Amino acid sequence: MTEHKPGWYEHQGERRYWDGTQWTHSASAPAPSPAAAPPPPTTGQVVPYAPPPAYGAPHPGAVPVARKEPAIALVVSFLIPGVGSMMNGDVGPGIGFLGLWLFGLVLVICLGWILVGFIGVPLMLVAWGWGMYHAYQGAVDFNRRNGYAN
Repeated sequence: MTEHKPGWYEHQGERRYWDGTQWTHSASAPAPSPAAAPPPPTTGQVVPYAPPPAYGAPHPGAVPVARKEPAIALVVSFLIPGVGSMMNGDVGPGIGFLGLWLFGLVLVICLGWILVGFIGVPLMLVAWGWGMYHAYQGAVDFNRRNGYAN
């Protein structure tokens, strides 16, 4: 069964309250049928302006987007630096974090232990940590922009 938010819904010909897990005994009269659409404006008639939707509210006719999970983006970036950011749609920074991490790895492997403590390992650690932070915050910001609570 799909999960719906608690609220009033049409159920078996009447409006019933769904508490998030089951239908309650509360019922109300069916919702009134929508009024007929007004006739189109004639020439010279002023059409009233409709204000834009509030920040984060879906625009009429817009396709809803799925919520991003910050914890999943964090875990994926923990395993492979930068991929969590790419999952959130931030492909450029994600490639940058992955490239920086791989560059540090190449320095460690090719230059041996001479520069490990000075360049390679710190570079890898910075790319890894910053990539995880960016992936988590990117998912939180995406959800906030699209009207989802975290």
